[in-house]
Amino acid sequence: MSIADQIAHARLEFRKFRLPNSRVVRVRDQLEVLRKVGSKSRDEWEAKGRRGPRIPQKYLPIIGPSGSGKSTCIKTYVEEVLQEGEPDDQVHSVVHVTLSAQANTRSLGSDILEEYGDPEFDQGNARALLRRASNAMETARTDIVVLDELHHLINNDRGGTTAWSVAETIKRMLIRGACPLVLVGIEKAMPLLVKNEQISERAYAPLLIKPLDAKYDDDRKEFLDHCAGFDMKLVEHGIFEERSGLLVGDIPANMFDVSDGVIGTASNVFEVATVFAIERGARRIEYEDLDRAVDEWAIELGKTDHNPFKHGARTLRKRDRAK
Repeated sequence: MSIADQIAHARLEFRKFRLPNSRVVRVRDQLEVLRKVGSKSRDEWEAKGRRGPRIPQKYLPIIGPSGSGKSTCIKTYVEEVLQEGEPDDQVHSVVHVTLSAQANTRSLGSDILEEYGDPEFDQGNARALLRRASNAMETARTDIVVLDELHHLINNDRGGTTAWSVAETIKRMLIRGACPLVLVGIEKAMPLLVKNEQISERAYAPLLIKPLDAKYDDDRKEFLDHCAGFDMKLVEHGIFEERSGLLVGDIPANMFDVSDGVIGTASNVFEVATVFAIERGARRIEYEDLDRAVDEWAIELGKTDHNPFKHGARTLRKRDRAK
C-alpha cells in the first residue's frame, strides 16, 4: 500500500472511531428517554384514532464548545438505533438534522426534508416546506428530531429577527406535539434558548458538555481513557500494527495542555500526528510527530499558543493566566 493509500485509509477510519465515555452515556440515556416519550405520545394519539390535538412536547438542549463531542454522541446513538433495526425502511425513529450555515425558517424545513431523503427538499416557501417536514415526521413515525448546529441561527442573524422567527417555529413544532426535539449547539446558541421565555419554559434541564478539568480525578481519568482508547483504535482499524504508547511519560499531560480538556481537539492532534508518522514510514506515532502536530495544526489554527512537547506542560495556574 502506498503512502497516499495509507493516509487515505487512516483519514477514512478516523471518522469511524467511536470512543465510549461518560458524555456518550449521558447523552444516550437522555435520548433514549426522549425516544420513549415520543413513541408513547404517538401511541396515545393513535389509540384515539388520530383525532384531536397531540400532547405538547418539550426539548432537550445540548450545549458545549466545538470539539467537545456533542455531534459524535448523537451519531453514536443514531448508529445504535439503526443497529437495533427499524420495522421497515420508511420508519426513522431518530432523525439527526444539521442546520444550514445560512439558517432561517425556510432552510429549517428544507434541512429536515433533506434528512428524510425528499428529492424536492429545497422546493417551496417556508410555510410549505415546514408543513411537508411535519408530514414527513408523522409518516416516518419519528420519535426524536435533533437540530444540530443551532448557533448557525445566531451567525446568520441581523438584529435578532431570524433567530426569533426560527425560535417561534420551533415553539410551534413543540406545541403541535409531533415529537420531542433536541437542540444542539455551542455556547453562542444559549441566548436563543434563554431570552425567548416561551422557548426556555419548554426546555428540559440542559446537558452542558464542558471541557474536562484537570482539577478533578474523574476528568483526568476520562482524558487518560480517551488517549488509551485512541491508541487502541489505531491498531483495531488497521492504521498501525502496534500501539503508540500515548499514555507514556508526559504525553497525556502535554495533550491536556494543548487541548485544554476538549477531547475533540486531542483527537485532532492525534490524527495529524498519525499522518506525519505514516509519511515518515513509521510503525507508530512518536514524540516528534506529536510535537510537529501541535506546531502545524494546534498552534496554526489558534487552539493553543504553547507547545508543551518543546517547552513542557504548563501548570493549571499558568494555563488559566494564558486564557
